[in-house]
Amino acid sequence: METKSSEKHETKPDTKPETKQHCIKVYMSDEEKTALLERMAQVGAKNRSHFIREIINQGFILDIDLSSINQLTFLLSNATNNLNQIARAVNSQQPMLLKDVDTLRGDYVALSKEVSKLLGIVTSAQ
Repeated sequence: METKSSEKHETKPDTKPETKQHCIKVYMSDEEKTALLERMAQVGAKNRSHFIREIINQGFILDIDLSSINQLTFLLSNATNNLNQIARAVNSQQPMLLKDVDTLRGDYVALSKEVSKLLGIVTSAQ
C-alpha cells in the first residue's frame, strides 16, 4: 500500500526535558550584587539561575522558619499523650493522680503560649 507524501504522519509529543537556550546578562553595582547574594543565602537558593527562575515563575520566594511549628507539634504531642493516659485511667476506673492533671494543665498552658506566639508571627507578617 502506497502512502502519499503529502499525508501527515502522527508524531509523538516531544518528551525531552526543556532546554534553556537564552542567556541574559545583567550588570549590577557592587551593592546590588551583594544584596542579590544575601537574598539568595537567606532563602537557600541553589544558584543564581534557580533563584531568578523562582522569582519569575512564583513572583516571590518564601523563607519560612518552621521552628515555632516544630515546637508546637512537640507540645501538642506531649499534651495528647498525657490526655490519653488520663482517659485510660478513667476508663479503667483507676484512681487519677492530681499530679497527672496538673501535668496536663501545664502542657496545655505551654501549648497555648506557643499558639499565641505563632499567631503573632503570622499576623505581623501580613
